[in-house]
Amino acid sequence: MKQKKLRGYVLPTLYVIILMLVFGAVSLVSSMLKSNPDYLYSIGIINTDTRTVVETNDVPIISRPYTSEAVSVDKYFYDINAEEDKQVNSLIYFQNTYMKNTGILYKAQESFDAVAVLSGKVLNVRTDEILGNVVEVEHNTNLRTIYYSLGEVKVKVGDMLIQGQTIGTSGANNISEAKNSLLFEAYYNGALVNPESIYDVDATTLN
Repeated sequence: MKQKKLRGYVLPTLYVIILMLVFGAVSLVSSMLKSNPDYLYSIGIINTDTRTVVETNDVPIISRPYTSEAVSVDKYFYDINAEEDKQVNSLIYFQNTYMKNTGILYKAQESFDAVAVLSGKVLNVRTDEILGNVVEVEHNTNLRTIYYSLGEVKVKVGDMLIQGQTIGTSGANNISEAKNSLLFEAYYNGALVNPESIYDVDATTLN
């Protein structure tokens, strides 16, 4: 049985037809995009939003030392420039003596987790006779935080913490009647600061 051979002009003709179809498809898509600017604009918005989210997540914003919404302030940080009623609520009465609160004392009806306000390294874990279990964390050369009145401690000296990691649970101390407390101190450049002044702050500005 003889095989039929394609004539010499058939294959070149097919190639030309295929190239014309491809060129036509590309031209059609290009014209559709140009005629629909809203579509192009929406793509630009999506790309911009995605980039913004990534950049925001890369910024180390200092958080609070707890995540439970049931936590409230028991005693404020003593600020000499604060209003009188707030100063009164910043005094701790212990063994017939009034003392200025050096941090913020938090409380809740139920146990809550104490979390790292920023990534850092655990420098010290100890127990205080008055304030209970204590964990000290160094976040950078200028910022250090201390968590007092912890119940269960879930970290050890040398641990590298990430922001939001649980350090321990709330506990009791001898300066508050609350059974679930957390006394939180913050040191910037070696000096005590009001923790409220560093919450929601870009940590890179404190280096």
